[in-house]
Amino acid sequence: MKILFLSDVYFPRVNGVSTSIKIFIEDLQKLDHEVHLICPAYNEKSTKSKNITTIKSKPIFFDPEDHLMSWKELNKQTDWIKKQKFDLIHIQTPFIAHYYGKKLAKILDIPIIETYHTSFEDYLHLYLPILPERFARWLSRNIAKYLCNHCDGIISPSEQLKDILEGYDVNKPIKVVPTGLSENSFRKTNKYTFRKLYNISPNDKLLLFVGRVAHEKNIDFLLYAFKNILKQNRTVKFLITGEGPAFSHIQKLIKKLNIEKSVILTGYLEAENELLNCYASSDLFIFSSKTETQGLVLIEAMAQGLPVIALAENGTKSILENNPGAIIGKDDPIQFAQACCKLLNNRKKMSEMAIQGKKEAKEKWSSRAQTEKLIGFYEAVKNNYSKNHSKNNLFTTKKLNN
Repeated sequence: MKILFLSDVYFPRVNGVSTSIKIFIEDLQKLDHEVHLICPAYNEKSTKSKNITTIKSKPIFFDPEDHLMSWKELNKQTDWIKKQKFDLIHIQTPFIAHYYGKKLAKILDIPIIETYHTSFEDYLHLYLPILPERFARWLSRNIAKYLCNHCDGIISPSEQLKDILEGYDVNKPIKVVPTGLSENSFRKTNKYTFRKLYNISPNDKLLLFVGRVAHEKNIDFLLYAFKNILKQNRTVKFLITGEGPAFSHIQKLIKKLNIEKSVILTGYLEAENELLNCYASSDLFIFSSKTETQGLVLIEAMAQGLPVIALAENGTKSILENNPGAIIGKDDPIQFAQACCKLLNNRKKMSEMAIQGKKEAKEKWSSRAQTEKLIGFYEAVKNNYSKNHSKNNLFTTKKLNN
């Protein structure tokens, strides 16, 4: 199959959408499918590859980390795309990429599928505080319904998000296909390499958060919980990796809580080696975001043998519930801290969770299994489109002949 991916985001912009696109493209290619990606050009660090076309773009005024592709520059690709004979279009984001994909699908007469990666109902009021929250949520719901119902099929990363979309009255087929982990995520790494780099003692207990440093990740909650953990164990350190719009806010809160000596901010870590070493060097992964559509970092942590304590909200529920490698924490910083301390003091329990969590990640969340689900949905949507299209053609021909 020949597939065109369209996205308003990709590396070097680090987030779950970029990671998902990369993993699925790699696995689709391994299964002999041809995939081409069109995405924004950011700077000289933009990903360069023969199967990736980057488009001139500008930062979004309220979120400068993200860029919008130039509509004019996108349209210059249309003639080349026509010659490629793509079988379907897979849109990854509901912005410029969506509208260009919709236009292309009409021109090329092929189906469009869209992955709904983000629950914008939980985000919009944070990035556009000028909008009242109630109105922002109403607007997000109606835009999502409109965009999804103009596609031929929708991919949801979790059952929870599928339920949300159906609640919006999305009437197109929705298939749950989470992003899986590549084999590289399970490889052995050196536990002490990363600790030496950041001058962390082998005897220190190390808690870890991985993700975008943004307000919706609820990192404040983790810092307040960590303040309580320190009261019981002064040798614990908290490692926060990633970058984002809330970085300066987090720095100020760390100072306000007087925990600077125990919190380490690494900034962005390269995924192939640095991040894996970071996971392996840690003792416990903690997470409190309430807006995840999946929560891939939880699985990444378990793949490296890291026990997890996290809030089970939205997409993270599908990972955390009935998972022997994870504990569902209470939505209260003090109780969350107590759960962390209890586990850190139980070596046997931590060891069991590490083994069982790694097994769970490997058996349920391999990228190959998820990619095969995706291909099955591609085929179903493509066949359904062809069937309906041929009926429409027959009806039109009869009408013209009468």
